[in-house]
Amino acid sequence: MDITQVKATISRGNQAARDGIDLTRGVRDRTEQAHTLAVGTVHDSGHKDVEAGLHKLLEALRESSRVAGLLHSGADAAQEYASRL
Repeated sequence: MDITQVKATISRGNQAARDGIDLTRGVRDRTEQAHTLAVGTVHDSGHKDVEAGLHKLLEALRESSRVAGLLHSGADAAQEYASRL
């Protein structure tokens, strides 16, 4: 594989990462909406399963942000590498 092919492969990988970031943002938005609706629906419920479900939705929000950040930093690192070739 020559330098041009390596750069093209990195470019395709970066596009895939950007697509993943967009997808993750969409998942985060939908999860945030689900959490908002759930909070409104179960207002003042003390049921342990309800609390566990709300906790899992918040955990999903944190993790989706983490995934987007990892994809972004990975794409940045790959782009930096490609620029040095």
